[in-house]
Amino acid sequence: MYEFTKFPERRNTGCIKWDIVPEGTIPMWVADMDFPIAPQITEAIEKRVSHPIYGYADSEQKTLRAHIIKHYKDKYDVEVKDEWIVWVPSVISGMVASLQMLGKSFIYSVPMYNHIRMLEKETKLPAIEVPMKRDENYYFTMDIEALENQINEEVGAMILCNPHNPVGRMFSREELLEIQEFNSKHHLIMISDEIHCELAFDKKHIPYFAVSEEAAQNSITLCSAGKICNIPGLPMGFVIIPNASLREQLNKKQEGLLSAVNVLTQAAYEAAYDGSCDEWKDELRDQLKKNRDYLEERISKIEELKMTHNEGTYLSWIDCSALGLENPYQYFYKEAKVMFSPGEVFGDKQCIRVNFGCPHEQLKEALDRMENAILKRRK
Repeated sequence: MYEFTKFPERRNTGCIKWDIVPEGTIPMWVADMDFPIAPQITEAIEKRVSHPIYGYADSEQKTLRAHIIKHYKDKYDVEVKDEWIVWVPSVISGMVASLQMLGKSFIYSVPMYNHIRMLEKETKLPAIEVPMKRDENYYFTMDIEALENQINEEVGAMILCNPHNPVGRMFSREELLEIQEFNSKHHLIMISDEIHCELAFDKKHIPYFAVSEEAAQNSITLCSAGKICNIPGLPMGFVIIPNASLREQLNKKQEGLLSAVNVLTQAAYEAAYDGSCDEWKDELRDQLKKNRDYLEERISKIEELKMTHNEGTYLSWIDCSALGLENPYQYFYKEAKVMFSPGEVFGDKQCIRVNFGCPHEQLKEALDRMENAILKRRK
């Protein structure tokens, strides 16, 4: 059994999540968790730290490659070949390099992870945002018809976030096939952000490249241990590219950059993917699922709020439009002393994103404060 009821004090540790909020305010925003990391990763780092020399890391990372290949076979029953794996400094930097390599405008659906919405500025390439569909139960799906209406011949790529940040969707094989057909029709390269893939609750994650041979040959899949193992402060990512031409182009785009791997990150990632953390990961998902169920139950009893059912990630998307507030994020920050993520940066100012990757008592206190602030407004 691992510890998911308490966490070490995080203020004054160089932690953006806690250091930017004033004392007395609960941070429930940026996507890292308030749980200690797996002890296997701590032990791996401590073992490496004990060696007195920090030389250049092996840029090939053959052992880690083998772990990742086995991981994808064991967890998703898909084959990944050694040569398909390309190291990148992080998922976002890999995405930037991929878009710049393609050199065309790109399309994606909103709401969307806020940094993806910043890629237009970072890449200097035009982006097209298309709203997702949502039904009467506030369940989000891709709107293929709307994508068809917005697409033009200048678009060369589509970005998918799966599991989805912020709405928590795990896209089904049928949905992914429909998206793949859209991409094939318009000759698009899929750039699939799958950083949350191990945080699946209700469904098994399906890597986009595994949907079909067409998807494999026209996709760039990005992943990292940063979310599942709670180590975003040890940045690193990897890209899976079955298409040799795309892979060569990305490698050329990255020529001259520093190695994506340092010796401490290398130690952490080998532990993250060698299977030694699997029991910890299972217990983490169990705790997160309990938190999700509790959060959904609490929100369902507040008539002014609507929440999409979270199938994956530790992030939930809540519609606050019935409150009649100009800015729900600011209201809860001021009146409840809880800092959520503002919906505006994801594409909807009337929503907030809640990070429930924390001990139950912290989640309960944040929701109590939120509910009291709503009751105060009703008076």
